[in-house]
Amino acid sequence: MNDIIKVSHLTYKYLQNELPALDDVSFSIPSGAWVAIVGHNGSGKSTLAHSLDGLIDFKQGQVFIDGVELTEANVWKVRSKIGMIFQNPDNQFVGATVEDDVAFGLENMAVPHDEIQARVDSALAQVQMSEFRHKQPDQLSGGQKQRVALAGVIAMQPKIIILDEATSMLDPIGRQEILGVIKRLRRKLGITVLSITHEMDETTSADEIIVLNDGKIIESGKPSLIYAHSDLLLKLGLDVPYSQRLKEALKLRHIQTPQAYSDEKGMVDWLWQSLLKA
Repeated sequence: MNDIIKVSHLTYKYLQNELPALDDVSFSIPSGAWVAIVGHNGSGKSTLAHSLDGLIDFKQGQVFIDGVELTEANVWKVRSKIGMIFQNPDNQFVGATVEDDVAFGLENMAVPHDEIQARVDSALAQVQMSEFRHKQPDQLSGGQKQRVALAGVIAMQPKIIILDEATSMLDPIGRQEILGVIKRLRRKLGITVLSITHEMDETTSADEIIVLNDGKIIESGKPSLIYAHSDLLLKLGLDVPYSQRLKEALKLRHIQTPQAYSDEKGMVDWLWQSLLKA
């Protein structure tokens, strides 16, 4: 499987800060993978996300997106491969209606009118927002606004979706709805997902987790490996998923639990089986 994102020795320092926001960061992401980048506030997560999309003019290191090196000359070519969804969807709205907003990027690309209409219809259907197409964005709930922002990204047909704390302003139901839509899109279209978050419960669907601290990668691996280092996560101000916390609590009561990581459904199934055997 080819790497669709490759970052090599990326370093970036804000003028007002003594320490770099990113310090010699290197990693690669295979096409179609879901990778979560976690860390406390100020760890460098959003700086990294903005670097990948050319929103930050870094001077040290290299970024390759789908085989193309990110440079000033081809930043728009690189951006065409990436869809960014930010923390506050209100900052992304530019259209008077939901339909206008989803079509905005396509109009700027001079996509033919008939194709714009087809893409808008398809994108709204995929996020279950077709019936809201004539609504004004400010009439929508937080979760609905993020669905519209996601529809705008889908319509552009990117190869990569970057979620920059995209669910942090949503309630638990809205958060699960958005993540569910992303999961379905990934299965259907093979989109690569890069999730920037400090919510560890959002990382359970990831193929890999990268842990950032003070601009450096201090740990990376499959979720089961990262969750096993719960002491490190807590030290960094991060939590661990509920199912892992449950396992730790059961161990304190001398109850043997599965060695491998289990999500909430897996733990419920295991508990039922254990109770039936008791």
